[in-house]
Amino acid sequence: MWLFNKYQRRNFQASYNALKLYLKNAIRALKYLRRRRKLIVIVVVLIYVATFGYTNLFIRENQATPTRGVIVTLIRSTNRSIFLTINMIHSIIQFYPTNNGYLYPFIIFHDENFTSIMRKQILSCVLRTKKQLQISFELLNFETKVKVDPGSRLEKPIGYRLMCRFWTYDVFYHPAIIRRKYEYLMRMDDDSYFMDHIKMDIFNYTYNAKLDYIYRCVYYESIAPMVSIVHRLLNKTNLQNGCIYNNFFVIRLKWFYESKQVQTFVRELIRDDFMLRQYIGDGCAHAAMLEIDKQVKAQFLTNISYGHNFHLMPSGHVFWAFRAETKFYEEIKNACHQLTVLRSSKGILTRINVTAT
Repeated sequence: MWLFNKYQRRNFQASYNALKLYLKNAIRALKYLRRRRKLIVIVVVLIYVATFGYTNLFIRENQATPTRGVIVTLIRSTNRSIFLTINMIHSIIQFYPTNNGYLYPFIIFHDENFTSIMRKQILSCVLRTKKQLQISFELLNFETKVKVDPGSRLEKPIGYRLMCRFWTYDVFYHPAIIRRKYEYLMRMDDDSYFMDHIKMDIFNYTYNAKLDYIYRCVYYESIAPMVSIVHRLLNKTNLQNGCIYNNFFVIRLKWFYESKQVQTFVRELIRDDFMLRQYIGDGCAHAAMLEIDKQVKAQFLTNISYGHNFHLMPSGHVFWAFRAETKFYEEIKNACHQLTVLRSSKGILTRINVTAT
């Protein structure tokens, strides 16, 4: 797992050098001090100053952002996914507001085929920024012996179903999320991107508005496999607003953990691998969570310019537009030094140099 960013490394080295200088001066003081007690006091003071200085640095690093939010993505161990991930991170560096130069930390989840070369490629491209960026990598076990039911949607392979379960349940209980005690989690897929400047800190907005959940758009998909669960909990067989287009969302984690209705629902989905055997889209699962908990505070936020591959949601647009721009994936190969986005509902291919951001 890679945790120190370049800012931390630089300041750690500075603190280390300062400590060496202090100790060197303390040794010289031996020649002039007659009493051992004075020497002990000086050494203790020097160690305290050096340690306190670095501790303060660590505290500032963790308090640089106003809320304890984290940006999470799940990637494939392929060249295309690596390029897309770099592009997605560049879109956040370019368009997301910072707090005194700090960005929210990233966690990149990956499978066992992810290599050190892939990790170095991502880091070497995105850590060129002048902004303070922290990235960690977490291994997922995406292997299962569960067999899909023959009557389920067979065009949705087991890998896709595991992804849906990950964003419905697994991610929230992963040790990387639990041990760091994050308050909010934002999902950004590898092929997601902000297409223009975000005028507000979405995490801070969620906190100040006392919201539990933010989403950008909706879509429609069959919920047939979970109709019986929905009927039992809602006394109806459909979802009022369709499914959440949850390739981007922000969630207050405490709400997810403490809502009895939500916990009852998601445990029904994962019991006996039901969500794997019967295909259930994670967007539909999220929509059901919002309807099942009558006390939830959720908001459909349209002032975010967001794209997910060819699905485009410019600021102010309620519905997504689909524009298949074939050159997009060719341009993504230049992601190390170029941000590529599709802008407006027309899907205008836009290239942005990122070498100096």
